[in-house]
Amino acid sequence: MKNLFKLFLVLFIFSATILLAQKDEDYSKYPGYFDFGNLSHFIKGDNVTEVNIDSHLLSMMNGLADSNSNDLSQMVKGLKLIKVYSFDVKNKEKKELLNKMNEMDASLTSKNWDRIVKVKEPGEYTFVYVMSSSNSKEFSGLVVSTMEKTGKATFVNIVGNINMNALGKLSHKFNLPSLEGKNKLN
Repeated sequence: MKNLFKLFLVLFIFSATILLAQKDEDYSKYPGYFDFGNLSHFIKGDNVTEVNIDSHLLSMMNGLADSNSNDLSQMVKGLKLIKVYSFDVKNKEKKELLNKMNEMDASLTSKNWDRIVKVKEPGEYTFVYVMSSSNSKEFSGLVVSTMEKTGKATFVNIVGNINMNALGKLSHKFNLPSLEGKNKLN
């Protein structure tokens, strides 16, 4: 048992060293990457979530997926990066953040991203974009930006080959909202 622990420790340190050495990949070269710019002005306080899962962690997740989660394995297989920022926005900063979201909208649409969801209701804003891929069943990027009435803002960028069939199955399996039935708005 003691030798097994030592072996596991050596393998873990070796794997961590390799991962850290490869961590400097430039994701901006991928067509599905979008730079949200500097959001640090808005990201303050305690209610902040930041998720940054790069290709190395995604491949580890894919390797850990068991045969029962084939949909998860299929979805994660082609991904390069998942980036999520979620935070509360102060009332006095909501208009400024909305202006930033509108600037992002203009930037994304000018770079040939397809806006598939646009919701503007009093105090609530949601934009969803996809970057088309040569494969009709996949997208090379997904960008979501939302601001709720409560002041909760969320920005998501998923980079890589996004298999929409697997994403739909996972959304259904985990009871997540899907994009089915959403009209394309321009």
